[in-house]
Amino acid sequence: MKKPLRIVKVTLATLALLIVVIAMACFKPADTTPYNEEDFYKLQMDAADSAAIQLLNISATDTVFKAGWSRINLLPPFTTPIAIDAHRGGKHYTGVHDSIYVRAFVFKMGNRKVAYISADLLITPPTVRNIFNTLLHKQGFDNRNIYYTATHTHTSIGAWYNSYVGKIFAGEYDERVPQHIANCIAQAITQAEANCTEAKIGFGQYPTKKLVFNRLVHDSGTVDPMIRVFKIQKVDGQTAAIITFAAHATVFHENLMQLSADWPGLMMTELQNDSTMNFACFSAGAVGSQGPFETTKNQETEAKYMAIGVAAIIKQNFDSIEMHTLSVKKFGGMQQIPLYLRQPNLRILPHIVVRPWLFNALFGDEKPYINVLSIDNVVLTGMPCDFSGELVAGVDSVAKRGNKHLIITGFNGGYIGYITNDKWYNLDTYETRTMGWFGPGSGNYISKITMRLLQ
Repeated sequence: MKKPLRIVKVTLATLALLIVVIAMACFKPADTTPYNEEDFYKLQMDAADSAAIQLLNISATDTVFKAGWSRINLLPPFTTPIAIDAHRGGKHYTGVHDSIYVRAFVFKMGNRKVAYISADLLITPPTVRNIFNTLLHKQGFDNRNIYYTATHTHTSIGAWYNSYVGKIFAGEYDERVPQHIANCIAQAITQAEANCTEAKIGFGQYPTKKLVFNRLVHDSGTVDPMIRVFKIQKVDGQTAAIITFAAHATVFHENLMQLSADWPGLMMTELQNDSTMNFACFSAGAVGSQGPFETTKNQETEAKYMAIGVAAIIKQNFDSIEMHTLSVKKFGGMQQIPLYLRQPNLRILPHIVVRPWLFNALFGDEKPYINVLSIDNVVLTGMPCDFSGELVAGVDSVAKRGNKHLIITGFNGGYIGYITNDKWYNLDTYETRTMGWFGPGSGNYISKITMRLLQ
């Protein structure tokens, strides 16, 4: 009996060694190096400074500011899983609860132009952004002058990202989907540019009550309570607006198997149906840690509560927004800034993380960026993440010191998870642990980059 026992011992020892080797290959200690001590920190700040300078180096062949807008229905000629798919089991949508769209603005001044996109999607998928390296090149648009956003509805088409985690969030990949989304965006941009005419702009922001709450730490945290409205008015009197707010579009979730733009879609319909404006466009703001204020468990009632509540505040204030023309020195256009991050730090234990090679194999290896669009004293900053509403006040204070109005939008064609307030980093929650991918200090780091752009 000694020989079999010896074989068992050797087998167990080999198995134990194999487990240790696999563990070492797949996991490592967490990196807690402060961002300002990383080698790339100065490179990042220099990139932000360079972008800010470029926004001031204006040259144009015309001094007239023009704007146009358009929307295209996003319903594909085939069905898809629903994003987010995590609790829907890969099942395809069964119908349309309310219509989903791509909305586009084109802003022009002489030889410079920028397209602003908001899609009724969970995010702007990187697969879609990549198509625009060439799709509208002849028309003068590519990723350097297309500003992507999304409404962040959790009940829209999926199947748009080919990775393991992409399948979890958006269902089984279908190569037709990113091409369909890209075609809709291209059509919306083309139509928006075709109806560009001379325009004025204005800005307003309005506080809310009982429309957003801190879903991460509740009363221990803060919210971004402001509805922000960037108003555009053509010379013929037509009006439009880019609207942002921090409450997640998560009223309809896994219980709904029909497509929906959630409460933002209902809100935009409300604003257009009563002629408050000719064209309403919503983009998710700093939605990290921010949820729609819940007054009822009934999803239909709750969606109407949010939509009507946000719309009512806009209706009350829209006509009083002061409008003005732009001088040639005030249309800074768009800059895209590469975002340098530490290696991925996805935690499986408080101090143990997945190695970068495994993270990239599961998530994909896209190159994130921040973009900034400057129109007069309005600065729109596009984030590749769920940027926390708790961080807005600090960044906004810098904007105000420079007499600027800051609008933060998310889901700009890249995605790096949740960027939350650093003081909550060690909480074992979905936002901070499961979706906090790039280590401690990320909130302060991304905020500092944004402040640098504003300064």
